[in-house]
Amino acid sequence: MVEGVEIPEAVHRSGGGEPLLLLHGVLLTWQSWGSVLDELATGYRVLAPTFPGHWGGPEAARPATVTALVDHCERLLDESGWDTAHIAGNSLGGWIALELAARGRARSCTAIAPAGLWRTPAAADSLLRKFRAFGPLIGLGPDRQPTMPNLLRSLLLPLLASRPADVPNPLAKAMTAAITECAIVDDLAEDPGLPTGFTGLADLDLPVTILLPEHDRILPPHIYRPLTSTPTLDVRPLPALGHVPMLEDPDVVTAEIRATIARVKAPAHPA
Repeated sequence: MVEGVEIPEAVHRSGGGEPLLLLHGVLLTWQSWGSVLDELATGYRVLAPTFPGHWGGPEAARPATVTALVDHCERLLDESGWDTAHIAGNSLGGWIALELAARGRARSCTAIAPAGLWRTPAAADSLLRKFRAFGPLIGLGPDRQPTMPNLLRSLLLPLLASRPADVPNPLAKAMTAAITECAIVDDLAEDPGLPTGFTGLADLDLPVTILLPEHDRILPPHIYRPLTSTPTLDVRPLPALGHVPMLEDPDVVTAEIRATIARVKAPAHPA
């Protein structure tokens, strides 16, 4: 228990309908999807795991890498009996969603502030520095430092949300606890594949939406390579939102995921 916040289960499942996999960002948990989970469960069978090495998730094989996390998510799809699923991911989860799509496991893909689409390999350096900046916070969860919760929230939430005051307090507590309990920050920062990122975007032949939050302090829009919309790829900004937009505006995120899924059934070039 962390300041009244229970350690989340490793996998969240809810709803019924077409399969939908939701993937969270680095340092966080499936709880970062907030009320998006309940909204999407009204029409989809939702699977939202916590990555290995993250708070409440399974233990990670070391060294932990992005590829290993992709493999883990693919095994979850197999265990669920899902050959394919609609997939949405945020940050690291967005990169993993794109990798799963490249493996043929996605019906549609919504990547929100995705990692891995660097303008140059050097652009990944800014993310490396931010990863390492969290290192001193690991192990400073409120169980061990009971005077820290308010200070940690004041430091961390502005990195995740453009309007921290709009994040519900229970969700803010859970996100703060998750960041201080992630065990694979150093591993991911040393992943040799990080500077290369995801290189298969042009080869994806399915509806893909890439959403770039306007006020992202973790992956600001200028670090991305030039991204141009095509009949299958829709690239758009998310005005006035931060790196984890579902924390502050879950309705917008829910609508975007639904819109991407709807494109599966729509003709690419309407008559």
